[in-house]
Amino acid sequence: MENAERKKKRVTVLIIAFFAGVAIAVLFRSLRITVPVPHDMAGLVGLIGMFVGSAIVDLVVKYMAK
Repeated sequence: MENAERKKKRVTVLIIAFFAGVAIAVLFRSLRITVPVPHDMAGLVGLIGMFVGSAIVDLVVKYMAK
């Protein structure tokens, strides 16, 4: 039961983050400000790389703490 509650919370956080991003993008575009996100595949791959790198560091730190 606890695991199902965690998953539900994670999904809720993802949904909130998604809609916050949409709201920010709408605000920026309405004000005619450039949206601060990469507009090509290389930029998106770079963002994914940063996420993966961050996750690797977290795993290494967690492993070293054992």
